[in-house]
Amino acid sequence: MTLVTDDLVAVEFASVLASSVHDMKNSIGHLLNSAEAIESLVPDNSIARDQVLALQHEARRINFDLMHLLGLYKFERSRQVVNPTVVDCEEFLIELTAYNESLLTSRGLKFSAECRGAVEGFFDRDLIMGILNSTLNNTYNFAESEVEVSCETLEGYTVFSVRDDGPGYGPKVLKGGGEQMGRTDYATGSTGLGLYFARRITEMHCHRGRPGKVVLDNEGIRGGGRLQLWLP
Repeated sequence: MTLVTDDLVAVEFASVLASSVHDMKNSIGHLLNSAEAIESLVPDNSIARDQVLALQHEARRINFDLMHLLGLYKFERSRQVVNPTVVDCEEFLIELTAYNESLLTSRGLKFSAECRGAVEGFFDRDLIMGILNSTLNNTYNFAESEVEVSCETLEGYTVFSVRDDGPGYGPKVLKGGGEQMGRTDYATGSTGLGLYFARRITEMHCHRGRPGKVVLDNEGIRGGGRLQLWLP
């Protein structure tokens, strides 16, 4: 007779949950592709277009959350998560802009991206792109009129900054800084998952004993929020 331990049950449940999350992520991906195809057919300045773009925003938010969950599952299972490569930062920002510009400008937000001398970086391109896409998607709800993303070299780090002119981060967020996931904020819908994932993944970028880091402050546009990823 074989006894099933609580640990074994937990592992099996986690595996089933991860598989389910993966399936959901695939479904959301198909939904996003359909929404983007419909967007190209809907006239500008129409109610239908606004509804399609709102659908894109929410679908992207769900997709990013599922991506974060899968990443954390791999991390907890001690699987290799971060695969750094040499990245052309200017091309990286061009792709980032192409993915986010239409959604942000549809809400009347001015969106800009600037590469300030950081020619190349060494980081996991897909994971950092995902974190920045998720961050920019969040600005859809909070920015008043302007969003800016930039890349530069500071103190030997490649630094990506996302700034907006919204109300900024609250005291609890600034104090916690994504160290752990908190309770859901039902006013904003935030679970803290994206910030927690960003911190874990950024810290896993380590070069010559220097780990990456996430910096949060309200040094954004006109006192709005600013998120920075420091990658060694």
